[in-house]
Amino acid sequence: MFDPLSRADLAKLQAKFIVPIVVDQMLRDEEPLDDIAEQAMNDIISELQPDTALLCIALCARHIAATATDLQEGKALAIEADKIVEEYGPLWIAYENGGQNLDPVIVREILSYIPEDLESLYVLMENLLTALEEDHCIAAILCDILCGQIEVHVVNAEDQLNALNVEPQIRGNTQATEQPPQQTYSDNVIAFPVAPRDNARV
Repeated sequence: MFDPLSRADLAKLQAKFIVPIVVDQMLRDEEPLDDIAEQAMNDIISELQPDTALLCIALCARHIAATATDLQEGKALAIEADKIVEEYGPLWIAYENGGQNLDPVIVREILSYIPEDLESLYVLMENLLTALEEDHCIAAILCDILCGQIEVHVVNAEDQLNALNVEPQIRGNTQATEQPPQQTYSDNVIAFPVAPRDNARV
């Protein structure tokens, strides 16, 4: 359904979300990770829709994992982050380009896995956080920040899927928790197009 992501596509995604670029610079000691930077990261990610937040966090996770390729936990995070970027990145770009040729049934299926994919990233980043030593303190702090955002967006994703009458799907062993439905939308992200607010498919 989607073309594979090119280098230009990845660059476009990172530039659009900003945070992955900043994370890479922090890991290279080119930008400071202080209280102001942490608050800015939290503010940006918290305003994203869950699908966009998942993609943004996965892009950040790729950079973090690249600093810990000597650890099995780093390799596992890299594999999962790459998988998520390859799955959701083309969908995001397709919507950014108008989304005229997207099959809503396929889109619905992809987005139904958002809560589980968020939880998978959480577990892998928590595992890496535990494995990291003092010389990876920036990576550890970033893992902690992103895990905090994931906790919020898992709930948001389940809320929105429930509000759209879409059952969260499970690929692994994690269990989704149902929450009261609520919807928030922003002009600069995908607004869960799987089920429209007027009940007509997009």
